[in-house]
Amino acid sequence: MTERIERLIETSGVEWTFLRAGLFAGNARHFWGPQIRAGDVVRWPYLDAPTAPTDERDLAAVAVRTLCEDVHAGAEYVLTGPQSLTQAEQVHTIDARLGGHCASKRCRQTRRSLSCRRSWVSSTVVNMLLNAWAAAIGQPAFVTSTVAELTGAPPRTFFEWAIDHAAEFRA
Repeated sequence: MTERIERLIETSGVEWTFLRAGLFAGNARHFWGPQIRAGDVVRWPYLDAPTAPTDERDLAAVAVRTLCEDVHAGAEYVLTGPQSLTQAEQVHTIDARLGGHCASKRCRQTRRSLSCRRSWVSSTVVNMLLNAWAAAIGQPAFVTSTVAELTGAPPRTFFEWAIDHAAEFRA
């Protein structure tokens, strides 16, 4: 579907720039927030799967730059955070900001729980994420330098994001 939409945009005759961001750091609020706030064990199917979470503020900074400068028409940019972290490392990073009381545990039932409990995620997206995470185990997440190249500032780390958003994970 995305490819079809992009082809329509490319052939529309208007200038375009594609920003392709991977997983957003803010998804942690939805993925693990309820379990962390409950002070419970964080259950997740692919804790060993690495991602390079992108801080949404970095995406916004790149978007502003590409909208305000004429040189980006027809460009396609892949945006990631600055480091490959397993999802367990991300959970522990958030938990460390809160005093370190949660544990994490691999769980197979998350496909159903993600589909049922989170109306913001379609079953298609759940399946895509779970398949991507399963395939990613054992290799580092793809990391780009795009944010730094386009903004002149290094992208924010997941640790920095967790510091800025720690209050959202408190009960």
